Amino acid sequence: MRKGEFVMKHYAVLFVALLSVVANQVCSETFTYTEVSSGNGNIPLGYPVPTPVDSLTPIDGFRSYQSLDLRHQQLAAQTPLIERILVGESYNGRSIWAYKFSDENNTKLNGGLEGSALINGGIHAREWQSPEALTGYMEALFEGRENKYIEQYLLENLTLVLIPVLNIDGFLQTQRYFNKVTDLASYPREGRMRRKNMRAVDEDIETLADNLHGIDLNRNNNPYWATNPNGSSSDRSSLIYHGSSVASEPETKALQQAAIVAGEERLRFYTDTHSFSQIYFTPMTGEDRRDNVTAELAKVMRAANSYKYNYGPSSAGSGIGSTDEYFANTYQIPSYTLEIEPLSSASEYGGFGVSHDGFILPNSEVSRMREETSKAALAGLYAMTEPPVVTGITISHQGEIVWQQEWQGTNTGAELVTLLEQVLLADTTYQLRISFNKPMRRVIDNEVVAFSNLSQAQGIKLYWQYLHNSEEKEFEISDEQGGWLLDGFAHYKTDSYQIDFKLPSDFDWQSTTRLNLKIETTDMVGQKLDANPSTVADWQDGHWQGYENALGNSSDSGGVDKSMRLIDDNSALFPVVEQPKEEPKTSSSGGAAGFFIGLICFIVLCRRKGLSYK
Repeated sequence: MRKGEFVMKHYAVLFVALLSVVANQVCSETFTYTEVSSGNGNIPLGYPVPTPVDSLTPIDGFRSYQSLDLRHQQLAAQTPLIERILVGESYNGRSIWAYKFSDENNTKLNGGLEGSALINGGIHAREWQSPEALTGYMEALFEGRENKYIEQYLLENLTLVLIPVLNIDGFLQTQRYFNKVTDLASYPREGRMRRKNMRAVDEDIETLADNLHGIDLNRNNNPYWATNPNGSSSDRSSLIYHGSSVASEPETKALQQAAIVAGEERLRFYTDTHSFSQIYFTPMTGEDRRDNVTAELAKVMRAANSYKYNYGPSSAGSGIGSTDEYFANTYQIPSYTLEIEPLSSASEYGGFGVSHDGFILPNSEVSRMREETSKAALAGLYAMTEPPVVTGITISHQGEIVWQQEWQGTNTGAELVTLLEQVLLADTTYQLRISFNKPMRRVIDNEVVAFSNLSQAQGIKLYWQYLHNSEEKEFEISDEQGGWLLDGFAHYKTDSYQIDFKLPSDFDWQSTTRLNLKIETTDMVGQKLDANPSTVADWQDGHWQGYENALGNSSDSGGVDKSMRLIDDNSALFPVVEQPKEEPKTSSSGGAAGFFIGLICFIVLCRRKGLSYK
């Protein structure tokens, strides 16, 4: 669990008490977790003590590390879409594996290079929810690899790297002593409650002298390593000991190597997965556009589960040495520490409310947790893969295609190509199909539904705009007969919208000098359309590039698409905004002196603007 502002607020008293005990060298004691027995040396939880189970398939509970590792290998062996990659070794020499999810090329279906994302798990040993959550992501992507929907879309348009368990040594220690802990019963530090890695620690829980040793891997990172005495510590017995130097630990280096495997020059999303406190922590970097996108993306992931999770941004310019700070500031990307449930204690599930039992999620909650965290992670990845854009239209009459246009990729962007064209008539029933670059709506039980408050099941407005005898006209297409396609789509379910329409009675093809389709909609998570499909959107330098709004300006929020022109008068796609003209300046010096002064000012102005005055 990330010990930032939240922990300082809620656990300050307990933490100070613990340090006091350590300082006074109080003898350690071994305690045993039980369900209800409260005898001497027992810590009753109020629910069955979770035991690591050997199972390749998901269970309502926690799997052993060996089973998780074999499960990951099993998934990778069954499809070329998953690659198992060695990214480093733990302090005790165990292999740290990353899994790369991607198709054979690094190009999106509609053109342009794929972006990449990295999700880390198991950095703190006792947080068993984290490896199970990431394994859930892997299983969801594997099961949906050919489902013509979100999972397949991600695999074909994004490069994703997952590290299910980074702190393998510590995780094995917690599973070795799944019901045993040492030190204080109120806040134990070894056995099931080990947080740090195993530097200078043996695997015998009865060796009391080293119980407080190890490095907090989430305090071992630039740019704020060892800069915050309240958030990290130079005391090696501290729960938040930051290590002898920045990135001193092999596990930290393995995480950085995983970013290289993902393609760090294309990286646009990072999450470090923890428990508990049910929140998305995120550092602000001071780059306004990046910070705004980060806040909006957190809203998307929270909306996936009806805002069950909270949001906790921190101010720019300071930190505690956590991994989300490293990725946010190094790559200027949305970067989070996800703290999985519970909010404060397992008493929320009927437990007795032991001070630290949030780290011990009851078995009965694990399957649901995997499903909910997978849903949120896939929504965030979906949003950052690319903004929504129109890729083409098809118009049919009585089953025969009469018009077809599509955006085709070029070396510099995309070009609108008309593949088939026939004259359209007034008062004639046509069928219009609009295709997009991604699934545009949420689907549950083969039904198109709203995605929280970010998008509606229908959620689209269409207009014909035309110029007739120098008069601008606009005609709305009623959405009563339209719908997102679950069959007959372009590549993915709901990537196409189909509707019947008639052009108005006064429409005449021959006397119309411009005819275009106006499209107002969003993707599943509420992102507006890229208003200029000719410039392929991409993430660079902390913001979207080539993602235009309704005025044609580069943005991170998009706008309305008017690019599909059936009759083109070559007028500007976007309104031309005239700059205010400067009033001519007069000089009392008159004549030649005024002329030369004006000339000098003109030259200086041109140089400042980078223009030539020759």
